[in-house]
Amino acid sequence: MAAAETPLRPAVDAPLRLAVVGAGPKALYALEELTALLDAAGSATATADDAGAAASESSAASGLIVTVIDPVAVPGTGAAYHSGQPHHLRLNVTAAILDEPATGDFPAYPSWVQDPYPQLADEPYPPRAVVGEYLAQRWQQMIHGLSRHARVEHARARVTDLRREGSAWHLTTDAAPADVGPVDEVLIATGHAAGHRGALVHHWSSPLPLVPAVLPAERMLSAEQVPPGSRVAVRGGALTFIDACLTLTEGRGGTFTESTEVDASGGTEADVPARLVHHRGPHEPTVIRPITRQGLLLDAKPDPGSPLTGAGERAVEQARARFTSGQGMGPDAVLAIVVDAATAMLEGTPAPKKHASTSGRDARDTVAGSRAAVEHTLSTGAEPDLPRGAGRAEAALRRSIETAQGHRSPGPAWALGRVWQTLYSPVSAALRGSDAPEEEWARFRQAAQVLERFAFGPPLVNARKLLAMIDSGAVDLSWMDGGTGIDGNSIHVAPVTESSDATATGRHDDEPSGGDVDVVIDAVLTPPGLLNLTDELAGSLLHRGLVQVRPGRRGAMIDEAGSPVGRDGAPLVAPDGRTVAGLALIGRPTEDHVIGHDSLNRHLHDEGRCWARRIADRVAGADDAAPVDAAAPAAPADAAVPAAPAPE
Repeated sequence: MAAAETPLRPAVDAPLRLAVVGAGPKALYALEELTALLDAAGSATATADDAGAAASESSAASGLIVTVIDPVAVPGTGAAYHSGQPHHLRLNVTAAILDEPATGDFPAYPSWVQDPYPQLADEPYPPRAVVGEYLAQRWQQMIHGLSRHARVEHARARVTDLRREGSAWHLTTDAAPADVGPVDEVLIATGHAAGHRGALVHHWSSPLPLVPAVLPAERMLSAEQVPPGSRVAVRGGALTFIDACLTLTEGRGGTFTESTEVDASGGTEADVPARLVHHRGPHEPTVIRPITRQGLLLDAKPDPGSPLTGAGERAVEQARARFTSGQGMGPDAVLAIVVDAATAMLEGTPAPKKHASTSGRDARDTVAGSRAAVEHTLSTGAEPDLPRGAGRAEAALRRSIETAQGHRSPGPAWALGRVWQTLYSPVSAALRGSDAPEEEWARFRQAAQVLERFAFGPPLVNARKLLAMIDSGAVDLSWMDGGTGIDGNSIHVAPVTESSDATATGRHDDEPSGGDVDVVIDAVLTPPGLLNLTDELAGSLLHRGLVQVRPGRRGAMIDEAGSPVGRDGAPLVAPDGRTVAGLALIGRPTEDHVIGHDSLNRHLHDEGRCWARRIADRVAGADDAAPVDAAAPAAPADAAVPAAPAPE
């Protein structure tokens, strides 16, 4: 028999009890929205003269109790932005996206930074530690404002389980007291999960020492973990790999200077692509060798404000118009728009006027503006004329740097990256909650991985530093070019394969093997979503049927305010026959149902804002704001929630 109806609402005179799991930027933004709404509601019922008394009375009465649960010592920063990390680790997006909060009581980052760090006022990609200081202060300001309406507590703990007892929620943590509850509402905004089953640490049987993660870099990549002079293998070639390289070079006394080479062709200094020179530090490793599945690194990101051509602007605007047509849109339709826009953008790009490229043939010689070239690049991850074999990964990186500097004509990879970057917001909105078949979504995910490598790579300054490390021999890409792999047993160097153009890939007798390694670093981050994680809370949500994941996706299905829903879009019915009321998830736990959570842009998604509106309405006593824990028919067998994956 289904459970009897029990309104999930506190008594009339009782405070609303709210638990927020996570204290990173997503939680910060959501609580700022809530504070702004409560401020507005208070302003509507109090005059300027008695506002202070009303605020004091509100705080004392505590119509709202907020408990933030996160093990972090400094709330607001999350794992990525703690202020103690080295300053060579930079923000990967322009800091200009950190605008004023919804409350309007704290400055945007560009204004804030001018006081404590005036030397960084014009730096678009500042150190993440500095961004962490900003976020920490912004969190404290949010707490100050929210405290006018609520009693706010911070429990330094990690949540391991979430369960319902009667009409309330209880959270189990790894710290005493272990139980937090009862509470009426739970917001899960956990960001990066603690671990995943694909991590090397869960399978490692090699005698080689394993460093299981890059961050926090000051601890994981210390001289004790990675001794000076050691030969290092790194699993992964994305942004975390670049963090590792910078920590093991610049973080150990290495320096970078602009090259003073003179252009032998007689060009002026302005015609020569700027090049950095890496001067090795005394405590660096001997060599760093990345191992990746695709054999390619991330492309360099153009500097902020780099204008598109007129044709590029027209291509983007035409694409935006197709997103606002009001028609339903699936992943295949989105990718068709991206290909059309990239093709139009590429066809309107003028030939280069500066220094000739030194990294293989210019793509415009053979494939300029060609739809076939764009489609090939999207399907394979590489431009059609990118040389195969030795030097392939370096050539792709060098191309992207020269293009970003304006010394090489843009090719298909550049066009796809710019289109994906500029259309990301409408793409995210169009695909929210897509019920596309599993096969179609798999095609989209594969294409999205390629597009993100072109669009969201390192800032130009870090890409240039990485290229300088390659030039100095500090970073060796031969294993990427040769198809070397890694698993829990060992490093596996691919056998040599001779190609028709006399270029060979794979292992030769004089090339390094798995035995030429002193330490292995796993630089692959935990993926988004809820599946295949070692995180206990994610397992609890799945095991208890509190969320549902669409086949082929990774994250929970939610409504516009973050509340769990079923495949029919209606409030989710748990296995006990009751609707899942008073629970919301935002950010990474919902990946694929909502895409693009690794962003500091608070305007990209609306779930946190809509959640805040629902909570503010509950505080105000709106009759339709409180979720009702109503009895409902048991979920049909074909809508069963996937069980928590068993440990491998």
